[in-house]
Order: sequence, then C-alpha cells, then structure tokens
Amino acid sequence: MAELLRPETFEFFARYLLAGFIVISVRSRLTASRSPKPGEILLDAVVLSLVNQVVFLGGRALLESSGILSPASENAGINSLHFYVEILVCPVFLGILIGRLAGSGTVGFVLRRLSMPGTHPIAEAYDFAFAGGQQKGFVILTFDDGTVIYGYFGDLSLAASDENRSDIYLESLYTVVQDQWTLADPPRAAWISLAGIRSIEFLKPKEADDAKKSAG
Repeated sequence: MAELLRPETFEFFARYLLAGFIVISVRSRLTASRSPKPGEILLDAVVLSLVNQVVFLGGRALLESSGILSPASENAGINSLHFYVEILVCPVFLGILIGRLAGSGTVGFVLRRLSMPGTHPIAEAYDFAFAGGQQKGFVILTFDDGTVIYGYFGDLSLAASDENRSDIYLESLYTVVQDQWTLADPPRAAWISLAGIRSIEFLKPKEADDAKKSAG
C-alpha cells in the first residue's frame, strides 16, 4: 500500500487511469448509453487517458511554441500546475467534447460506428430518442390498451430505462380536445411507468409551437 502512495506511483496512475475515468464520468452525463462491463471501463479509461495525454501535450507544445505559455519543467511532476490541468481540467473538457459529439447527428453516428471509447452503442431506440439532450417539447404517449397521455418534456423532465424497467417523468400534463392543448387543471406533473408503451411521439417545432399557442 505504501508503494501506491509514493508520488511517482500516484503520478503514473493519475495520468494513465484517473484522467480516463474523469473523461468517462463527464461523458456519461451528456449521453445515454448502456453501462459497460468493469473490464471495458478499465480499458476505456486507459485508452482515453492516452488520448488525453496526446491532447494535453499537443496543446501545451502549441502554446509554448507560440510564446503564450512558458516551457514547463519536466521534473515538476505533481508539484506543478500543469500536472493538475493535465489530469483534471483537460479530461473534463475532453469528456464534454466527446459527449457533445456522441450525441449529435452524423458525428455521433461515426463515433459509435468506430466504437470510440466512452461512447458505447446505445442498445435501444428509446435511449437514442432521449440521448444527447433531446429537444424539449410536447410528447404524446400511447399505450397498448389505448391510453393516451399528453405532456411536456422539458428541463425538469427525465426519461430513463434499464433492462428491467423504463419510466419517464413529465413536468407538465395536458388535455387535448380537437387539437387544442390545455394545461391540466389543477396543473400537475407525473411519473409514468412505460410498461406496455406502444409509442412516444415527439412534436416537431412547428407542431409544438401550435400546441403551445393553443395551450395559452
């Protein structure tokens, strides 16, 4: 145990393991994906730590060559500000970048096809529908028994699924009569189990605007 606490040992694990875990942690908060197995997480952490090294060292070299940053001492180790930027700040920005790209259109598709570490393929279309910050708006939930629920999925809403249970929290519920959306009276939010769900419809921007106008 004492060997693991030595500065040089901590420096090694921080650079080649901890940085990758930080990237994965930040990325996981921006995209929906199935949790990988422990062995896969470890491998991803190592690979992403190496990617972080490339990004950090490349960025530092560029800043030093342009005179913006003074050359860092290679012997500074854990006592230098560069080290903490490398293992904390850079992984956070890299995680945000990967998370945003993984949750966006063509770039996200390419990353998933390449099995980019930390962007594991999404197992269900349900997860994909809410991945990467699904555009907020009105939704229509239809169940197998014919039940239809109208609601608004916004910043205070949440959708989640796992192998055993799927559910959704809608911050506002509506009633719809002849295409006229009216806020439920009294106003209410709802947690809804998606067992027996047939479809979830997302209103397009124009349709959502029309619904919002009719809702007053």
